[in-house]
Amino acid sequence: MRTEDLDRLHAEIRRANRGPAAEYADVLERAIATCEGDSAAAEYLDVVDLHSELAEAYDRLGRVEEALHQADLLVELGYRSQPDPRCRRAELLTRHGRLPEAAAIWDAVAADTPDDVWVYNNAGLEYGAIGEHELALDWLTRGLELAVRTGDPERLVGQLRDLRATSLANLGREPDELQKATPTQTLPARLESQASPRVSPEVSVARQPASQMPVALAWLPADEYAEWPQRWPDLADSPLTHDQNGEPVSHAVYCRRMDGRLRDHAEAGMSRLSVVPVRSDEFLPWVAEYAPDEQDPSQLRAQYAADVARDPSRTVTWPPGRNESCWCGSGRKYKKCCGAPGAPL
Repeated sequence: MRTEDLDRLHAEIRRANRGPAAEYADVLERAIATCEGDSAAAEYLDVVDLHSELAEAYDRLGRVEEALHQADLLVELGYRSQPDPRCRRAELLTRHGRLPEAAAIWDAVAADTPDDVWVYNNAGLEYGAIGEHELALDWLTRGLELAVRTGDPERLVGQLRDLRATSLANLGREPDELQKATPTQTLPARLESQASPRVSPEVSVARQPASQMPVALAWLPADEYAEWPQRWPDLADSPLTHDQNGEPVSHAVYCRRMDGRLRDHAEAGMSRLSVVPVRSDEFLPWVAEYAPDEQDPSQLRAQYAADVARDPSRTVTWPPGRNESCWCGSGRKYKKCCGAPGAPL
């Protein structure tokens, strides 16, 4: 196909994605058929991504066996995801009540990748969504224990706590000690560089050529965001946390707005972008040691982001791939979460 024909097909896919699932499935089927007969189309459109989207469309239509077939094809095609791509089939089976089949997959993946916290998060999320809170609690407990024990490198403790709290409440149980556990982490030493970083509220930017300029945005994860009126009262004036009527917005909307700010930086030519989660149990000791006299909370968060960003393992790189988990920790794919087009802010 000619490039202009591929452009039109791609635009048609994007339009159909906003319409009925049946129409979207039809367009995806046609696009996959085109890719099978045209290597240029397969490279242009990313046939693996098309199969992934078709699995979701079939699922929405209740065409379970066809959705499962697409999930199996993704594994065969070398689809890469976290957790293991086999979990896609387990998700579908769980949503449609085929729990023994799903359990066999979850267990196999956990046995193969016992240190992947995303497996436990994924299983717990799906079980909780269908009301199987006993099963959800088991998976979320193992996930939270792993995240706490390993220092939470995937930044999932907040979400695991929230999901686990929901399951505990549905089972009529009180929060336990694990709900209060925090990862054991050592704050990175403050590194001095020859060029002092320039900071502005919520953003730290090192002085380098614009195309190479690292930008780290301080960001409140879900567990911290719930407490911002008490911990971060200066955010009462922030456009990130309020709507046009002055009412606080949800954490999901806050993250979408943060994503928009990151996009603005990217469009300005900044290619090295990251997000630094600000948690009070890590932030306050840093303030006491490095900036005890600074009074402006937004400047403090920016300076903290500058320090943490010197250690890339402590940051969340932005943007993730469209099919990767969203940077905000929701557990959803980026393209269905903060990266989704047209969601209201």
